[in-house]
Amino acid sequence: MTVLAITSSSSEESYNHESKCNARQMIDCHDYRSFRRWHIPSGSFVLVILILSGIVLIPYSSTLYSNNFAAYAAYIRATPATGGPTVNDPNLAVDVVAKGLQIPTSMVFLGQDDILVLEKNKGDVLRVLNGEIQKSPLLHVNVATPFLEWGLLGIAVSKGSNANEPRNVFIYYTEFGGKIGVAAGNRLYRYELSADNSQLTNPKLLLDLPANTPNPLAENNHNGGKVLIGPDNNVYTVIGDVGSHQGQARNVERGKALDGTSGILRVTQDGEPVGDGIFGRSAPDSAYYAYGIRNSFGIDFDPLTGKLWDTENGPTFGDEINLVNPGFNSGWSQVMGIWKAGPHPGPVIGDDNNNPPKNLVSLGRTGVYRAPELTWLPTIGPTALKFLDSAQLGAQYQNDMFVGDVNTGSLYHFKLSQERDGLALTSALADKVANTLQESQQVVFGRGFGTITDLQVGPDGYLYVLTFGGTLYRIVPLHPISNNGNNGKELESTSNTPSTSSTINNNNIPFSSNNQQPTPNQQHQQKTSSNESSNNNVGVVIGGIIPEHTPSRIIK
Repeated sequence: MTVLAITSSSSEESYNHESKCNARQMIDCHDYRSFRRWHIPSGSFVLVILILSGIVLIPYSSTLYSNNFAAYAAYIRATPATGGPTVNDPNLAVDVVAKGLQIPTSMVFLGQDDILVLEKNKGDVLRVLNGEIQKSPLLHVNVATPFLEWGLLGIAVSKGSNANEPRNVFIYYTEFGGKIGVAAGNRLYRYELSADNSQLTNPKLLLDLPANTPNPLAENNHNGGKVLIGPDNNVYTVIGDVGSHQGQARNVERGKALDGTSGILRVTQDGEPVGDGIFGRSAPDSAYYAYGIRNSFGIDFDPLTGKLWDTENGPTFGDEINLVNPGFNSGWSQVMGIWKAGPHPGPVIGDDNNNPPKNLVSLGRTGVYRAPELTWLPTIGPTALKFLDSAQLGAQYQNDMFVGDVNTGSLYHFKLSQERDGLALTSALADKVANTLQESQQVVFGRGFGTITDLQVGPDGYLYVLTFGGTLYRIVPLHPISNNGNNGKELESTSNTPSTSSTINNNNIPFSSNNQQPTPNQQHQQKTSSNESSNNNVGVVIGGIIPEHTPSRIIK
């Protein structure tokens, strides 16, 4: 087994967005106006932490644009609603499973009422058993923590082929580098889980990825970290541009070769390349499944097609939900959402798969750009993405997509198109663009959760919601729902088995373009107020209630 080890080597880029920066909307909010009275010369660095309303401001100078905008990142996390979260379906309720976790990032089920949860900054892998947080962690790792996005970030578990075979647990974290402010790397390890689910032992390093920006004046952000076992039984993880590495993975034409950043990576459970690799046989090229990704906190496979989907975070605009085919190029840093990337949204250049943005790096014509299936103009900070492969909440939700966010505390619900190669969007979202937060209210399923960090479907078939504030919720029916006797999950059948082409032959890159037509409104201007008022689902963004629905109760 060859460990993929990559070192840092490029400059940080920062963004400024003067016209769209609203502290209630932005996760990475860059506003020149707020700092125009400050003089920040090129190459300087100022660190300011404001302990006020959960805002952390990190100003630094921009090296990307000749204007040298003074910019900063403002991380605004939604807070839970006072009365607890609600969902729009009056037949469902929100149940509290556990409280008191410290900045949890990811979770995985070992069995019913048996969950492993990661604590970001403490570096503890905790066990939540029957709703009780066990005192002794299964594992403690030495994480690098000074930066907001470093830490213990992702976890997945694989099932052994027989009862006597130990289960493997895969953990992604930013490992401490020996001194404050320095990380050894973003690393993916494989551990063996003891038979009694009480210990993680025998660590094996599978991926050693960059965690430090080469620019000492920049922030070490965009580390991704989610981990997933695919239907092909391989291990998938995602990493962002890690302080804006200037490489081909970031669509910098004359940049460094693939360097382990800005991509979705895939290896076997032993850390070996999968087949001949999509972009090459040698590391790190062999590990890449997709590239051009700014940062992501959510990946999952469609249980019916075996196709991968992700969420992606823009700077001050252009958050995305994407269908990720093998060889997918998301377009960053040339395009974000459908707009030309820059200090503010540029012209629409990325909405047409038949006419992709110019100057993208195709990596020997293997990389294929695909427009987002949904993009937001005002940022929401999308996080976890999960398919509900269960009918336990009602057949109307089975195999639908759910997505969390940072900024509004919302849980989004999406039905897929008949071909399951897009989202079934209507009304103001039919053009695949949410020009305002109001427009996206039609797909809001729940609100008041605070920042959502992970979504999982339990063995009971219910949807579990993990939050930054330390509470683990579960969405349950108020009344029994008839199912097939398998906790609402489909029994194995042809219709619920990922297609062979998606799992076994997933190195075949779809060179032919799809039949997606240009969006109805090429300029994607703001919808008229009359169009917005026709949406009966419009409600308050944070902690609000949709007028046309009765919120469910919360069980505490």
